[in-house]
Amino acid sequence: MSLVAELKKLRVYFYDQKDMRFIRAVEDVGLQVERGSVLGIVGESGSGKSVTARSMMGLNSGEPGIIGGEFYFRPRLESRDLIEQALSRGLNATSYRRGELLNLYHGLDRYITFRSHPFTVIKDAEKWIRRNSRVMEQVRGKNISMISQNPGSSLNPFHHVGKQLEKTIQRFSSEEIGDAEVRERALGLLQSVRLRNPSEIMQQYAGSLSAGIAQRMVIAIALASHPNLLIADEPTSGLDTTNRYGIIDLLSSIMENRDLTLILISHNIRLVELIATHIVVMYAGLVVETGSTRDVIKKRLLGHRHPYTEALLSSMPTDADIKKGRRPRATWGSVPDNKLVSNGCPYVDRCLHARGKIRRKCRSVRPELQELGSGHFIRCYLYYR
Repeated sequence: MSLVAELKKLRVYFYDQKDMRFIRAVEDVGLQVERGSVLGIVGESGSGKSVTARSMMGLNSGEPGIIGGEFYFRPRLESRDLIEQALSRGLNATSYRRGELLNLYHGLDRYITFRSHPFTVIKDAEKWIRRNSRVMEQVRGKNISMISQNPGSSLNPFHHVGKQLEKTIQRFSSEEIGDAEVRERALGLLQSVRLRNPSEIMQQYAGSLSAGIAQRMVIAIALASHPNLLIADEPTSGLDTTNRYGIIDLLSSIMENRDLTLILISHNIRLVELIATHIVVMYAGLVVETGSTRDVIKKRLLGHRHPYTEALLSSMPTDADIKKGRRPRATWGSVPDNKLVSNGCPYVDRCLHARGKIRRKCRSVRPELQELGSGHFIRCYLYYR
C-alpha cells in the first residue's frame, strides 16, 4: 500500500462568542488515502466533511481551529526540500518524517494549551498561522488542489475566466512559457474537462456561465497546477441530474488519464458509490464507519453496517431498488448541536436499534471504532465483540 496522505486524530474546534462555548466541528478523525484511489467522504450537512477538507488545505479561518492531530502527506520531489525547510524552522527534531510522508502539522503542540476546569483551549493562533502558511505555500496548488462546492465563489467576477486559468498555468509552470503556449495549454485543459467552444468560454465572465460550465472551469483551474491530490468538496452541489452525473463521470475520466488521487466529498452516498474505492462515513464530527466501498455499501456481510450508513442508503434507493418497489425512506431528525457536550453516541436519538440496555450504554459512553474485517471499521455497540 502506497499512501499519499494520512490524517490521524484530527480535532477542530471553533469558539462561539455568543454562547461562550466551543463547537466541536471535528473530533478524532482519521483517514488514509492510497495513491491512485478515490476516497469518498459522506454525511449530512454539519457532519464535519468540509471542515476536514479545509483543515487538510490549511484554510480554516475560525479560532482556535485545528487543536490536535497529524497530517502526513507525500509531496512531489521538487517541493519536498522547501516543505522540510518550513517544517524544521525553529525546531531541531526531524520527527515530522515518516518514510516519504511529512507531517504538515508538525509543531502544532507548541502553540496549544488545554485547561480542564473549565475546559479551555489556548492557542497562539497568529504564530501557528504564520508557520502553517509557510508550509502550505508549498503544498496548496503544487501538491493539493481543491474544488469547492460553489464554483461562483471560486471565480473572480471581474476578470475573464480564461485569464484566470492562464494565470494559474503561468504560476505553477516549472519553466517560463510564452503567451501562445499558455493559451494552448488553457484550451487543452478546457477540452479535457469536456467544454465545447473553449475559445468562446475563455472570453466570458463567471456570472455569464451556467453552473455546470462554471464547475468544469473550476476543475480545469484545479488541474492546471498538476497536483497529485485533488479534493472535490460537493462538486455536484446545485447542479441538475444530467450535470451531476456528468461531473462524476468527468472526475472518473480524469483519474484514469492523470496520475491523480481523489478525495470526493458529498452528502449523496449513491454518487460517491459510483467511483469511490474507499468510503468514510461521518456524523457529528466523528467517523462512524470506514472501509472499502464493497464492505461499506455493496457487501452487507452478516448485516454489518452502521445504522447511519443504512439510513443514508435507504434515503437514496438505486433504480433497481425502485423497480423492486422500494421507495426513499426519510431520515428523521437532524445532526445534533456540536456545542453540547455528549459522552455517548451522537446518533443515539435517531437510531432505530438503540433500545433497552444498549440504549443506556449508547447514551453513557461513546463507542470506539471497531474493526470487523480487514480495513472495515464501525463505531457502534451493535458490533462490539
